[in-house]
Amino acid sequence: MYLNFDKLNHLFGGRNNYKDADVSEYEQSQKEFFDKLEGIKQEYTDKINSDYQSVQDTLPEDPGYEYISYTGPTKEEIISDTTSAYYNAFKQEAEQLEREFNTDKNALVLSKNDLSEKAEAEKDGARESSEEEKKSAQTSLAANGMGRSSVYELTSEAYDDALSRTLGEIDSAYLDSVAATDEKIAQLQSEYESAVKKADIQNALELYTQIEKLDRQRRSEEQAVEKYNNDITKKTLDYKEDRRKAIADEYEALQKKLQEEREYEEANGDYRGEKKENYQARLNAAIDYYNGISDSDARAKLISDNSGKLKTYLGFYFQKLLDNFDIEL
Repeated sequence: MYLNFDKLNHLFGGRNNYKDADVSEYEQSQKEFFDKLEGIKQEYTDKINSDYQSVQDTLPEDPGYEYISYTGPTKEEIISDTTSAYYNAFKQEAEQLEREFNTDKNALVLSKNDLSEKAEAEKDGARESSEEEKKSAQTSLAANGMGRSSVYELTSEAYDDALSRTLGEIDSAYLDSVAATDEKIAQLQSEYESAVKKADIQNALELYTQIEKLDRQRRSEEQAVEKYNNDITKKTLDYKEDRRKAIADEYEALQKKLQEEREYEEANGDYRGEKKENYQARLNAAIDYYNGISDSDARAKLISDNSGKLKTYLGFYFQKLLDNFDIEL
């Protein structure tokens, strides 16, 4: 058995002598000690935080739903592009009709030239034939002594009249052929103009129909985009409301749990579970540190001067620290 001089000193009125103790030499170690307590406390905090995921951690504030945009052509672009395409198509068709018309017309114009040349050739032939026949008749009359007779003159006139009639018939036939050809050209012109007009009307109808079709498609796509974005907006609002309720429920549950813990701790003056283990580790660290200070007065003064911080770190176990070293503050 041995005497505990610290206790004897307290028994004989020395409990407050520690207030004058010099503790300057422990300033650095004291700082390191509280750093150690902070580290033990942080281990518990980190453990709790790592095991617990709040609603705000698992559910982002914004769900990140993406809106879409209508990227198709506008009504003005549809009208402009479609009109341009159909105009080009009509232009090509009209040019083809014009080429066909000109080809046929030119062939008829050339045939008119052929008719003129043919008529001139026939007239030349008729003149030559008439002249030969006339000369033959005149020679025969002259040979028979009738070169100065009225018959000779009448014969010459007869051939001239016959030639004149023949030339008139050739001209008349030529003019009839020309007139028929001009009628064909006029018919071609009429058919060409009618075909162009028909193509123009058909093109306009098809253009209108296509514009209407594309514009209906545009409106449908824009409505689909609007509906989708409205759904996204509603979905986002629903998500945020659900998240808000979940956070509120979580907070209520957490407050209830904390209240239960406080009630248990107040009723029992102790902790439980991992919290108890951590506070016990803090107490053990404190006891180990202050056991290392052999001067009981210095130890008591250090504990007294830092009682506020020690209470923060040790909680209910601060009294156990005081009891361990038989200190009364």
